Amino acid sequence: MELLEIFNTLGTGQLFLLLVALVIAFGFEVINGFHDTANAVATVIYTKSMKPTPAVIWSGLWNFIGVHAGGIGVAFSIVHLLPVDLLVNIKTGRGLAMVLSLLGAAIIWNFATWYRGLPASSSHSLIGSIMGVGMMNALMEHGSMARGINWHKATEVGIALLLSPAIGHRRGGFAVCSSAPAPASALPTAPTTARREWG
Repeated sequence: MELLEIFNTLGTGQLFLLLVALVIAFGFEVINGFHDTANAVATVIYTKSMKPTPAVIWSGLWNFIGVHAGGIGVAFSIVHLLPVDLLVNIKTGRGLAMVLSLLGAAIIWNFATWYRGLPASSSHSLIGSIMGVGMMNALMEHGSMARGINWHKATEVGIALLLSPAIGHRRGGFAVCSSAPAPASALPTAPTTARREWG
């Protein structure tokens, strides 16, 4: 009932912008799905460990399990990049503009990296766009971009982004080294190099 009362307080233009923001948010999730799934399954498909269809299904299944088993801690960490007073005191029109801007920037970046074949993370693009709109809002409100970011949380997120690839690389290397050696017939053969004649 409270949700309907909130909708009744919005003007026609604000309600339209809210619906547009929701559509764009769902669009970002779709793009996030095919963008990050492509990054996740590229290696197993390229090395022929799995065929494409089972690899995508397997990736989707584990993404689904990860969201439900891991909770929404990552989402809250991303939201807390912005200071609490900014989230509480923001004007409705400016808040919708911020949401549209950050989602639009993240979608454009995802499409650009996907088109160029660059393995970029959708979460990273969302973090960057959230920090960008927070800084621009603080610049317009207070004349200083520094007040638009919760720097303590941004430092925690930055450290996690830097450490997670190193930890994953080390654990992956340990898993490869501790596994039984593959038979010679299973190893990929070196590509044949064409001999070039110089005239």
